[in-house]
Amino acid sequence: MRVVAGRIAHFRNLDEVRLQPSGHFNAFLGPNGQGKTNLLEALFFVSALRPLRAVPRRALLQHGAEESRIQLDVHRQRTGLTHRLELRFRKGSRRLLKDEGTVNTADFLGHFVTVAFTPDDLDLSKGPPEQRRRFLDRAVLNAAPSYLEHALRYQKAMKERNRLLADQGSESALRAYDEVLAREGLELAQRRWRFVEDWAPEMAGAFARIAAPAPPVQVCLQTEVEFEAGVDGYLEKLQESRARDRARRKTSFGPHRDDLALVLGDAPARERASQGQHRAMALAMKLAELKHTSHRLGEAPVLLLDDMSSELDEARQQNLFAAIREVDGQVMLTSTSDPASVARTLGTASELRVHAVRDGAISIEEDQGSLSP
Repeated sequence: MRVVAGRIAHFRNLDEVRLQPSGHFNAFLGPNGQGKTNLLEALFFVSALRPLRAVPRRALLQHGAEESRIQLDVHRQRTGLTHRLELRFRKGSRRLLKDEGTVNTADFLGHFVTVAFTPDDLDLSKGPPEQRRRFLDRAVLNAAPSYLEHALRYQKAMKERNRLLADQGSESALRAYDEVLAREGLELAQRRWRFVEDWAPEMAGAFARIAAPAPPVQVCLQTEVEFEAGVDGYLEKLQESRARDRARRKTSFGPHRDDLALVLGDAPARERASQGQHRAMALAMKLAELKHTSHRLGEAPVLLLDDMSSELDEARQQNLFAAIREVDGQVMLTSTSDPASVARTLGTASELRVHAVRDGAISIEEDQGSLSP
């Protein structure tokens, strides 16, 4: 899939921006603080309906503006159709439109899919478990938008169950939420497990390529949920943990405690991996997600790459961009480098469109004769 045109209004420092991207490589270049990452965040916001960075959604609305709009014309290779997707939001509300008609979240998600790399992701392999759970949930959701409904039902039931635990609610009330948690929790854990089974070999291969030379990496899902026991077994675990949960006032069993176990060679990656190897793992996780999602969708999602090379040594930069050159889809990357340097790095200037970003304004560079028109 690819963005063929776009318009962004009153999003962070992007006042009124129009996009005319190439169907393959697009580099958004300029000094720091000009709006490059804000552009990628706008694209990601349409695909995921959440911010790219850990900021409140109200921070995405331009100061002094009443409403922000992000409008994208997205072409789907698999169907041959182009859809107009639009996200409008104000403080406390939002509106989703597809082909000029208002739609709900379920009908909006899945029409524009992105895989994003940001400098924050470079600590993915050594950060807290919730960071890896967010990665898992986003990756599963990209390939199957229906995952969101299960995740939302699970989160709502757990929130209510925790409230009852804190208020010393009745056993009958807790059992009602236990049944929802068991059904939805089992579904979440199973979907995550199936994703990891398919994705892990790709991740290991990508790591070997980026980090070489390095010991092999192994990855698996750590979950307390026993799939063979089914919903009844899940309910038994919730009952067994009831006294502990009442004392702690929160639910202590379920996929909200899942994690990815990463082993480098014969030791946990957290203990053994160097800083460079941790970064290579994070990149490998994302590249493998890109390949997995492409296979599941029957077309490549859009890759968003936010100045990742600035955090890598020269050898890993070369390995990363060698992998990116093979991406069969649209790529949107940001950099503070000059156009000639980016073209040399990608090694494919004939397929590269350079966009200059200055003070929240975006324009196509006109002085690069080898670039696509």
